[in-house]
Amino acid sequence: MSVTSSARLTGTRTVTVGVHEDDHVTPEETRKRFPAAKVGRVFIPPLKHGAPPEKVYDKILNVTKPWRGGGVYVSYKPSPRAVANGQWTKVHHDIGLWLERNPWVKIIVHHEPEGGDHALEGPVFRDMFTRARNEIKDGWAGATVAYCAMAYQWRSSRNPRWAGDAARNPGAWKEVVADEYLCDVYSGQNGRNGAFDADIALGDHPGWTNWFDEIVRPHLENDEEVVYGLGERGFMDDENRVRATTMNKESDWLDRAFDRYAATRRAVDLPPSVYLGWNSIGTETERDWLWDDDAVEAMRNLTTRYAKHVY
Repeated sequence: MSVTSSARLTGTRTVTVGVHEDDHVTPEETRKRFPAAKVGRVFIPPLKHGAPPEKVYDKILNVTKPWRGGGVYVSYKPSPRAVANGQWTKVHHDIGLWLERNPWVKIIVHHEPEGGDHALEGPVFRDMFTRARNEIKDGWAGATVAYCAMAYQWRSSRNPRWAGDAARNPGAWKEVVADEYLCDVYSGQNGRNGAFDADIALGDHPGWTNWFDEIVRPHLENDEEVVYGLGERGFMDDENRVRATTMNKESDWLDRAFDRYAATRRAVDLPPSVYLGWNSIGTETERDWLWDDDAVEAMRNLTTRYAKHVY
């Protein structure tokens, strides 16, 4: 069935803008440095073996509190086997009920499922995500449950040597139905996670563009209503001037994307409507992801310009 949004056609929807920083930085401090960045992102680590799923519900209530003033995405990683066995059904239903009272919170189920220590096969993730999303929506049909991908695993399959696992076998990933489609995207490299050069902005990023072509574009070509964008956007480089230049280049690319959509009003030209910058050492304690003054200024400019867009 073809779905068309009159809101989209009249350009009344605003974008979602945020910056994720380390836990010791408060939302107020982040918003002071990046006034346009209102939304945050928080993470709940996988439960230890045998721990009850109810612990995730309790943690969601706790970790989201500081972000009430602007909104937040909260990520957690349930065991696919436990979800399949029905161990999460009541908790997911309770999460949905809670979200109806707290609609400023959005849920990401098992972020970056394609890679890392908790990597999943496409069919496993599809089935787990589908059940989790349905159970949450049984609690509240209006809940936002997002799929958040890992750009490293979506490097183009045209070059088998460098192709990510998901790019080699995209079938099941393409079948995932979500309320929002997000991708964690990084430019820059080091000895452990090297994949993309520091000067690659979004429009030329092979992980992002291939993920978009495989996951988002088919929905847009079918004129389906889709919310998509960047769940994390990180920049790493030893030469900070390169990083700031890349951010400025990306800001220009985003402006052009919105201009193009304003001119064509074609669903396939719909620009990304979610953008969360990443200024954190993360769980791997990678300090090179932290922005220097030039990069902070460039990201402040990017988020300010981006926040002005409607679509």
